[in-house]
Amino acid sequence: MATYTDKYTAPALTGKDVGIIFGIIHEGITPSGTVNSNNKDFVISPTTYGPFYPRESYAKDFVSTKSDVTVYDDGVECTIDVWAPTTGTATLSAAPTTGSTMTADVVEQQELYIAQNATLSPKQETDTLDQLRNATQRQSYGNIEYTLKADFKIADLETLKLVFDPTATPGKYEFPDEPPLIYCAILIEEASSLVGIIYCENVRANFGDILSAKAGKDAVENGFELTFGTAPILIDVSETA
Repeated sequence: MATYTDKYTAPALTGKDVGIIFGIIHEGITPSGTVNSNNKDFVISPTTYGPFYPRESYAKDFVSTKSDVTVYDDGVECTIDVWAPTTGTATLSAAPTTGSTMTADVVEQQELYIAQNATLSPKQETDTLDQLRNATQRQSYGNIEYTLKADFKIADLETLKLVFDPTATPGKYEFPDEPPLIYCAILIEEASSLVGIIYCENVRANFGDILSAKAGKDAVENGFELTFGTAPILIDVSETA
């Protein structure tokens, strides 16, 4: 907890202390592991789907827990006893029946480069109320929409693929009819140590600009506009057990 005198000595946070992490949803993937009445370990490839995003746990270290992964046995959710995020191994409380179809849902972390800026803003519906026999106006407050705007210098096609949908043809992507649903988190660091996280969920990812290019030395860039109606969650690492 900051003290009153900290205002004279505390260094200001700058852009180098803030990062944007996107969470890409993967559903119905097939984990590896022998499906019989003995094996309880099923592996979700960390090379393909990791690092794994803490979609439910709001982890203070931004490392996923067993609550952030779902494994299904013939469409029925299994109980996970142990989750190892480094290997992607989910150890179930009970082994599935031989011949079961095993699937899993996870969210993959992606930190896209080269991030230039980020602005998270709330916009709340308000109405000014007048009242008879009263000269004072009142304000009523309604729903809130949150917008995260971010600009990126393009180093590859990954920022474009965040919004474009893959097709049945490998390497072919198309612009969707509606913005895709993702997760997003803003990491706040101090001296390279994580001090806070703003978790954003039910986020719709869209482009402010799909592509912006100029002749000369200016880098190609694009802009994101992420909107969501679920209130963001702020985690203060120092206050979290």
